[in-house]
Amino acid sequence: MVKLPESKQAAEAQKGAWLSIFSYLILSAVKCWIGVTEHSQAVFADGLNNVSDILLSVAILIGVRVAIQPADSNHPFGHSKAETVATLVAASCMVLVALEVWIGAVEAVLHPRSGQIGNAALAVSLISAVVMLLVSSVNFALSKKTNSEALQAAAHDNRSDALVSLGAAVGIVGANLGWMWMDPLAAFVVGLLILRTGYQVGKPAIDMLMDGFDEEKTGRIHARVVQIAGIREVKALRARHQGMHVFVELTVGVDAHLSVEESHRLTEEVEEALIGFERIAHVHVHVEPADPPQKLTSM
Repeated sequence: MVKLPESKQAAEAQKGAWLSIFSYLILSAVKCWIGVTEHSQAVFADGLNNVSDILLSVAILIGVRVAIQPADSNHPFGHSKAETVATLVAASCMVLVALEVWIGAVEAVLHPRSGQIGNAALAVSLISAVVMLLVSSVNFALSKKTNSEALQAAAHDNRSDALVSLGAAVGIVGANLGWMWMDPLAAFVVGLLILRTGYQVGKPAIDMLMDGFDEEKTGRIHARVVQIAGIREVKALRARHQGMHVFVELTVGVDAHLSVEESHRLTEEVEEALIGFERIAHVHVHVEPADPPQKLTSM
């Protein structure tokens, strides 16, 4: 796949965010209205879920726009973590929405409404499921094209929303068959799915902001460096995410008798080997004399 320039990646990612915002604005308004008029707690909860999804999409849109701003004197590493911060804020909003949905479900159990739920509620749930599956497919494709983890998280959220709408439809059918408890139960399950999505979106963002990095990826970077002729050992290696990019700092051991020019050439080889690998955009290499091999002592 041809790698797009960063500005192009941001533009493509924004298309996905705008698509989600437009879809959620329509669906949330329709669902909340239908949920109230047709007395379906599950559909109303699904509408609130879509309100939280608007927040996520807006956060992604703002984060992507800020992230592409160039580095300045106050932000020498750039602004690419803005996307991560925005995603974490949106995940926190999801948790609050889940709590609101559960409160509504409990109230529906304590104060049940009589009568059947209208067919409009069932229709909007099924239509919403189809729409969100389509939006999810588009955003998954865009996230791969742009390497945007926030947009990938949004695509997962889109797919979860399709399942939420299907769950609401099941609750409506059950309630109309006389099992009125199924509608608030479906609302409770919707709350669980919202909370799970908030966790799935928020945990990677927290890990990134705390400079967490996958050990397997670190191992692959280590293996790539030690394959370079002249690099005798990797004494220290650490990596961190900077938005969609990875920054690496490492200390390598080389022959103690190398000249400054020869050592510098090795650092350039290390940089050339790593830039672009595992989305690495910046490499800082420190050179030290390699530790002498330990001699075996005779007994």
